[in-house]
Amino acid sequence: MATKNTYRILIWLVVILAATNLSMGISFWYHKQQDKKATETQQVEMPSEQRTRFFREQLNLQPDQVDSFRELNRTYNRSARRISDQLTQLRIEMVEEMGKADADTAKLHAISVEIGEMHKTLKDLTVDYYLDMKAVCNENQQEKLKEVFLSMTKSKEDVSLPQRGGRRYGRQNRE
Repeated sequence: MATKNTYRILIWLVVILAATNLSMGISFWYHKQQDKKATETQQVEMPSEQRTRFFREQLNLQPDQVDSFRELNRTYNRSARRISDQLTQLRIEMVEEMGKADADTAKLHAISVEIGEMHKTLKDLTVDYYLDMKAVCNENQQEKLKEVFLSMTKSKEDVSLPQRGGRRYGRQNRE
């Protein structure tokens, strides 16, 4: 009788511990997801202020220059976000069309032309943004602005291509 009660107690103890571990695991997962969402929301909401602060610090801007930069930044962000969203939609449309059994190449080429035009519009917008900021800066700040834009361009615009010297190229070059 004592072993039967001990056995029942142990089973209940295992069930309670398993339930506790399961609820703890779910709780950790839930809070991690909430933290991730909060971080993403913060990142989406703050870039324009961070960019203005970044330029203020890098270029040693005066208060009136900061106000001009802030307004230029807001205008640029609104327009660039709209274009970026349109580019995303076009890319999705392109992939969906390519995924069809009978993909329409004429439609795909039209989408790629539209993507190219939108990309050009975005680059033109960036040029105008840069030139407007440059007009607010003195000569020293203009030089620093150029350096900042160069570093941003190099870090964001480089296309990662496979390196030569990989297995395929390495074998050909060695033979």
